[in-house]
Amino acid sequence: MVMVTSALLLSACGTSGRTLREPAPGATAPARQNTGSTSTTGGAGVSSTEGAVMRGTSFALTTSAWPRGGSIPRAYTCDGADTSPPLAINGVPTGTVEMVLLVTDRDRPSRSLWILAGLGPSTASVPQGGVPSGAVPIANSSGTTRWSGPCPVEGTGTYEFALHALTQPSGLTAESSRAQVDAVIARSTSVSVVTGTYTRP
Repeated sequence: MVMVTSALLLSACGTSGRTLREPAPGATAPARQNTGSTSTTGGAGVSSTEGAVMRGTSFALTTSAWPRGGSIPRAYTCDGADTSPPLAINGVPTGTVEMVLLVTDRDRPSRSLWILAGLGPSTASVPQGGVPSGAVPIANSSGTTRWSGPCPVEGTGTYEFALHALTQPSGLTAESSRAQVDAVIARSTSVSVVTGTYTRP
């Protein structure tokens, strides 16, 4: 009776006719595929600028003055007329109530060349040598609210133009400090960046 029961149990646990083989020496199970979604929020060690980027948006800051990542013309630097470059803004994210532009020396991030707050969501451009209506210029590292063009001490400098989109008013004023600006842009929901380089003659 015991033998018959065992035979029935073995039959019930069959393999549908497939033969089980011993794995080859050193073989491993195939990797499991992940079919879930992946979060795009920044984790520890991610810079505030990178963490603010919203993947899949068309938010774009561009300039016609030089190719992306290319050489900034002398006219926009301390060796030329030192005038601010023309900038174009496209694809402002839905829900944006204000934008803040921060131009910095990438080799010395604490050094700012230009800070503009109060840019409305309908702002389509920043004119060469000027500021859009309603913009709030904030003092840069040179102590002026005007554009202070690239002026590397030696070699080639890289400069970053970062336009931050905010879903809440920044509250920034002409008297705001750089620390206050940094605190505001840390809450930005999207950012578009243009870079350029300059080598002094």
